[in-house]
Amino acid sequence: MAEKKKRKRDKNLKIANTLSVLFIFFLSGAFVLETWMGDIKVDYSIAGLIMLLALIVMVSIIRTAHNYHKLSSNVPAVLFLFYTALMMISGWQCSYFLLICLSFCGVSCIYYSFYRTVTYIVLQNIVIGLMILRGIPVAGAGATIVISLVSWVICLFASIIMLILTKSATITLNRAIEHQTSFNNLLATTENYVAMVDENNKVVYASKTLSQLGNVEEPEYVQGWPLIDLFPGKRLKLFAGQMLKNKDSYAEDWEFSLNGQKRYFKAASHSLPGNTGGSLINLYDMTYLAERDEIAAMKDSMRIGLFYMDQNYVIQDHYSRFLEELLSEENLFGKLFTDVISNSVTPNELESIKDYFGMVLERAYDQEMLDDINPLNELHYINVRTGDRKVFQCVFATVERGHGEIFLLVTIYDITTRVELQQKLAEEEAKRQEEMQAVFELIKVDPPVFSDFMEDMEFEFGNIDKILKNETLTAHEVLVKVYQSVHAIKSNAVILGLNVFGNKVHNLESKIKKMREQEGEIPFVEMLNLTVDIEKISNEREGFREIISKLQTYAGGSGGAGERQSIKVLVDTLAKTTSRVAEDMEKQIKFVAAEVEPDAFENSPRRVVKDILMQLIRNSAVHGIEKPDERKKRGKNETGIVKLSIKRSEDKKNVVVKLSDDGGGLDYKKIAKKALEKKLIKKEDAQNKDVLLKAIFMPGFSTAETETVHGGRGIGLNLVRDRIKEVKGTIKIRSEDGKGTLFLISLPLQKK
Repeated sequence: MAEKKKRKRDKNLKIANTLSVLFIFFLSGAFVLETWMGDIKVDYSIAGLIMLLALIVMVSIIRTAHNYHKLSSNVPAVLFLFYTALMMISGWQCSYFLLICLSFCGVSCIYYSFYRTVTYIVLQNIVIGLMILRGIPVAGAGATIVISLVSWVICLFASIIMLILTKSATITLNRAIEHQTSFNNLLATTENYVAMVDENNKVVYASKTLSQLGNVEEPEYVQGWPLIDLFPGKRLKLFAGQMLKNKDSYAEDWEFSLNGQKRYFKAASHSLPGNTGGSLINLYDMTYLAERDEIAAMKDSMRIGLFYMDQNYVIQDHYSRFLEELLSEENLFGKLFTDVISNSVTPNELESIKDYFGMVLERAYDQEMLDDINPLNELHYINVRTGDRKVFQCVFATVERGHGEIFLLVTIYDITTRVELQQKLAEEEAKRQEEMQAVFELIKVDPPVFSDFMEDMEFEFGNIDKILKNETLTAHEVLVKVYQSVHAIKSNAVILGLNVFGNKVHNLESKIKKMREQEGEIPFVEMLNLTVDIEKISNEREGFREIISKLQTYAGGSGGAGERQSIKVLVDTLAKTTSRVAEDMEKQIKFVAAEVEPDAFENSPRRVVKDILMQLIRNSAVHGIEKPDERKKRGKNETGIVKLSIKRSEDKKNVVVKLSDDGGGLDYKKIAKKALEKKLIKKEDAQNKDVLLKAIFMPGFSTAETETVHGGRGIGLNLVRDRIKEVKGTIKIRSEDGKGTLFLISLPLQKK
């Protein structure tokens, strides 16, 4: 019925538009005929212009109208203005003005917009009333004001009658059309499977989803079909048949398979009001809810952390049950994920993680690239409250929920066991590689030299043990002396090419240096840990003995083990020291043992001589000898010379050791600057060379800008001073700018 009314309204709209245009022609023709026959003087050029203008405006309004309801006021308004203008240029000689205005009201009624028609009629009659009050003869020339008022009232009454007669054809029709349109829109957009059936169970209306269930795209095509024909499959037809038997009041859950997918429907049917025999069928698809319940059950049974996080990093309510166990935290809903992991990362790392979350939420970046830069691909998680430590792998994906709001779906995997296994395998592989490298390094060392190294190392570790047990020393004094012995062991290991062992001792040396630079009392725990670390390094000696034993077995000999330290071993060791340091420092240095008396060395404190010469040669090579380019600029040979002399003194009571180099000499300005920085000297002593020479032997003093395995930690010359002092010897230094430095050492001969 409503559809018929809608078609009728559209037809009336076309009629009204046609009549409106014809009205202009009719009124124009009537005006010309009446003025000509009545011999009324009129300027027909102006009248023609008004007629043409009215026609153009009318056609334009009709052609450009998007809201056809507006025509019910716009069209009659143009006609009213047009005809009023004609009356004005004719001197109001026509007596039909009010009747014509009444016809304009009729045109407005045809457009079926009741409220706009009311508005137009009210405004038109207000204008007519004003015209009457101003004395305009709207009822014709010569008509009195009373006649004009009576005629106006009659026209107004007729307009009201027209409104009453057309009301049902406007408001009622519009409501019917709106209701039908709303219902059709509902059927076209709803996700539910909805249908209205008559008393014969045939479809009156059907939603698009329900028609598509029956493989029909447009719902109009299934009107008149038996409802049961829309349901595919035997099981669905059985459900539909049971529903139609009890269609007045039916409510059941349906579970069936469709196209290989398990589906769940909640079906309901209710009879329509009145005695029409019709019913409303509603099938609500519950599949996604059932799947969600299954997913939730699966989620809670999986051993992974799963949760949603919003753009403010807030953990949402539905997270996996295992997440709390994984993070060792309860009641996670509402907490910030960034707060949960804040104790496991640095502040800068946390800011980077927030930036990464922003990149993921923007959805403007390639997923592969985001996976590559994921900062939480391996998160070392720490729970401060419980002390739990785990390793997590976090994976992020964007999900759109609710009203288009974007969330992060976070999946957390516990990879602690895997990481620990990888670390253990890496450590075992590193240890194996380390052992292999140690074997290759030991193969290259001459047996006598290695025996000498082992003897010196035994002495130094024994010395460290005595120092640690000496209760008369303060912690800082213990650290200085232990530092010296560790430095001596490292120097010997590096020179022999035992890099694996040398690096371990170098790391231990770094730890001692850091502790020594602490202000105040050294914590007992740190001293205890240092003792443990020293013990680990000391145990490396057993590994050396096993390797040497195997090498000797393969070689079929003793390898010179047990031989006494000889002058040849010393010279070879010092030469190797010079060569190694020169290579690492990119310098050219030649070691020359000019005058070395075997007896003098054999009767000297040999270990002390070796230790101090090792340190002094390294000092000359690092600080004294210039690089080839610099030596060449100074007119020197590109190869520097380090010269050694070991002889008895003239009184035969001492052994005199001289070590000289032809380098740049001591840089007293640089020494003074460093000594002042470290507060080792007073400002007034900055020019005193004797004070500066004492400063270079103080622990921690070094002019080097960076630390290396060969120097820069300020312990080498301090070791030289203390070792000489232990055997009651003396040391003097002579240096000349640009020409070199001489170390003159006097040590008492040992008594036999």
